[in-house]
Formats: sequence, C-alpha cells, structure tokens
Amino acid sequence: MKAVSLPRDDGSIAAPPDQAVGRSKFVTDILPPLLSAVIGFGLWEGLVRYYAVAPYVLPAPSLVFVELIRNAHYLLTQLGWTVLAAASGVVLAIVLGVLAGALVGLSSTADRMLTPWLVVVHAVPKVVVAPLFLIWFGFGVQSEIFFVVTFTFFPIVVATITGLKSADPDVLQMVRSMGASRTQVLRKIMFPAALPIILSGIKLSISLAPVGAVIGEFVASNQGLGHLLIRAVGDMDTALAFAAVTLFSIFGVLLWRAAEFVEGRLLPWHPSQRG
Repeated sequence: MKAVSLPRDDGSIAAPPDQAVGRSKFVTDILPPLLSAVIGFGLWEGLVRYYAVAPYVLPAPSLVFVELIRNAHYLLTQLGWTVLAAASGVVLAIVLGVLAGALVGLSSTADRMLTPWLVVVHAVPKVVVAPLFLIWFGFGVQSEIFFVVTFTFFPIVVATITGLKSADPDVLQMVRSMGASRTQVLRKIMFPAALPIILSGIKLSISLAPVGAVIGEFVASNQGLGHLLIRAVGDMDTALAFAAVTLFSIFGVLLWRAAEFVEGRLLPWHPSQRG
C-alpha cells in the first residue's frame, strides 16, 4: 500500500512515514561521518598548504586523490593480489580454526593436550616467523596465505571453543535424557548456541586478514599493496604510498561491512542484530 501524507493541525502536509524514516536515517547514520570526513580532510589540506609541507613528507589529500586516479589500474591490480592472499588465508583459517576449536571444545583430553600448544604458538610474534615462511613455503603468494592463517587462526579457535562450551547445561542434559546422539546434540544444540560467538571470532579474523597479507607482502612477495608500499616509500613517492594506504583502508572497511552483512543474514534472531 502506498504511504499517504497526512495533514497537520496547521494545515501543512506531513511527509510519508517511509520518507521520514529515510530522512532520519540520513541525519543519524550518514551525515555525522560525512561531516567528520569533510572537516578532517579540509583541515589536513589547509594545514599542509598553509605550512607548505613538502609532498614527500606529507602530501595533501588532493594530491593523494590525483595519485589514486592516475594509478588506478596499477593500484587495483596490486589490490587484487592482496585480496587473493587475504581471502585464501582467512578461508583456510576458518576451516582449520573451527575444526580445531570443535576438537578442543568437545574433548577434555584434547583441551588439556592442545591448548598449551595453541597458546605457545599464538604467543610467538608473527613478524618473527615471516622469514621462516619464506624458507618453508618459498617466495610468493603461498607464503602470504600461510602468514594470513597465522594472523587469523587463533581468534576463530578461541571463539569456537568458548561458543561450544557456552551451551545451556540444562538443555544439554534434557536432550541427552531424551536419547539424542552426540551428533544430534552438536548439530541441534551446541553449534547453534555457539554460532554468534564463532561469527564474532570470524569477524575479528576477517579484519586481521588484510594486515597479515600486507605484512606477508613486505617479506615474501614482489606483488600486492604491501610490496607497492615498500617500493613507494623507497622511492620517496609518499603520495603513492598514501594512495595505497587509502585503498587498503577502503578494502578493510568493505570486508568488515561484508562480514556484518553475512552475520545479520545468519543471525537475524540474535539480540545483537536488533535496532
């Protein structure tokens, strides 16, 4: 049914409800970050021009934008390599992390045996093992993928273990007393209860995946935004470096939004999706 504008007491016509909601959403959700961006970039541009800062020290936003347009094809090509490493690594981490978390979360013996190893491996600084990956997996995208796995694996494992252990014990006891098998308990009770926490861990890992990919490109690749950034800084081409960082930031934001979208589709009933 089409929304109808209703007359007010003063004789004016009120906006239809859907238009009012859209206007309110623009004011509350879109306008504040838009104003923040305009003010921030305006101050940056003004200060750089006022103090005549050299472009190789800090380029103005307008110069970065020109660099983005001028080298759009090259930047997008390098972004493609970073996306490939980040996506492949995080998918592999999700599979391995959920399986390892399920093993630890469902078995007390596995918990006691594997948890210390997981903690020790996670405690090792990731940058330290990057040169070792170069020796083990060679120079190229395969080293980047495994480096992304090291960045993103642990949050998924922890989230899976925590989620599986958070199922209501009274519900578990009831379904077991009704003859439910171990597989049925896992599929019908434990995994659905754990899903919100698992997805939170996956969201965190997705946000870390591009970081892992870029650091891997610093060490073991001649392609991708990480390699481009190192080359641009070496050439004192700071505007190109800022363009790469800008593209990387946009990629990270889009990844996070995509993860939130998937979470909303999988968990429409969860309290975190209300409002």
